[in-house]
Amino acid sequence: MGFDKPDLGFVVHLGAPSSPVAYYQQVGRAGRATENADVLLLPGREDPAIWSYFAHASMPTPQRVTQVLEALAGAERPLSTAALETRADLKRSTLEVLLKVLDVDGAVRRVQGGWVATGADWAYDHARYDRIGQARQDEAAAMLAYETTDGCRMQFLQSALDDPDAQPCGRCDRCAGGWYPVEVPVDAATAASATLDRVGVELAPRSLWPTGMAALGIPVSGRIAAGRNLSPGRSLARLTDLGWGNRMRELFATGAPDAPVDTALVQACTRVLAEWEWKLRPAAVVSMPSRSRPALIASLAQALAGIGRLPYLGALDAVDDGPRGEPGGNSAYRLAAVWGRFAVPDAAATALASLGGPVLLVDDVADSRWSLTVAAGALHDAGAAGVLPFTLAQALTSAEPPHRTSGAGGRMAPCRRCPRCRVWPISSTAASPACASSAPRSPTSRR
Repeated sequence: MGFDKPDLGFVVHLGAPSSPVAYYQQVGRAGRATENADVLLLPGREDPAIWSYFAHASMPTPQRVTQVLEALAGAERPLSTAALETRADLKRSTLEVLLKVLDVDGAVRRVQGGWVATGADWAYDHARYDRIGQARQDEAAAMLAYETTDGCRMQFLQSALDDPDAQPCGRCDRCAGGWYPVEVPVDAATAASATLDRVGVELAPRSLWPTGMAALGIPVSGRIAAGRNLSPGRSLARLTDLGWGNRMRELFATGAPDAPVDTALVQACTRVLAEWEWKLRPAAVVSMPSRSRPALIASLAQALAGIGRLPYLGALDAVDDGPRGEPGGNSAYRLAAVWGRFAVPDAAATALASLGGPVLLVDDVADSRWSLTVAAGALHDAGAAGVLPFTLAQALTSAEPPHRTSGAGGRMAPCRRCPRCRVWPISSTAASPACASSAPRSPTSRR
């Protein structure tokens, strides 16, 4: 944790670390120079998904290694990480970790100007990575067992550390009963409800094209021209927020049906638009050709146009069946998948020529934002004075992975504090509190 304060009187976890050992190291920061200290764990439903992500993010797969080694072997010069992104469809964070693993194994080497393949044989060590994966699964299972154990929590942690003298502590919630309040004051609940009902998240436009797009046949580089880019936009909520984020996760869950927008959702979106301090009010509404939620997006765009008394110009056309591939991958490949895949219908183009203001571009989820950016370019080419994007939800972008801090044993874990971590899933209702131990506590009780 990097926090050294001997008189720390409490540690509260919102979400659990991935192993009892990591948790013990963190709660051990409390009570080193005080007689009393409290620690409380508030597990989240999303914890196992976060643990799984970081457990596998650093482990190479045969497919990933093949992509990178073939790209380096076929290059006539060293390749930077940015240049490799246009030759191997891997996210920047994943690619950087993979290169470090291959460097340690002797398959690649960092030189001036980037990375080169050494030519050394590299065989995927299935047994090794299976052992690592199983060990991390075991750690996660042990953490879940800690949360639900009926026995002494401190004894559980000591046993996880192979302490032969582990015995009931007499202080934790299992030994002495819960010491934490479980009632929520009415005024606090009211204030929380008001906070959770807030709507509106700024949607920032992309500013730069990915490096080396010429290698993928896309003739762009450097800064995105203002005359072809999005203006700052809005989303109803982040997919991973509390409040309306819960509704967004339900709406866009795998297998959730496509259906016209409901009244509550329209009202929430209307609140976002009412609070949006735009320089120029939209003069028309256009929707994206959604592959997964066409009825939802078309009905939302029509509803917003009706409320704002604006013309609805319909959806953009999907060229050659629209974007290729699936969500995910790095920024360069995601741009290539949508480049030239949107067109403005003739009727909409005619209407754009006579508009006196920007268009409101409506979509379901903003992730990489390349679809919206490319669509904005098509609208500008057709005569739009500006493009104001509006989406129901925002997701974590491929170019912006969660911030990570060093955890137990050098393992990486979400810091859960920075803006990037705040867009990870956060459950609306945490599981029952689980404490490691509670006061009284002596400075030596950590042993």
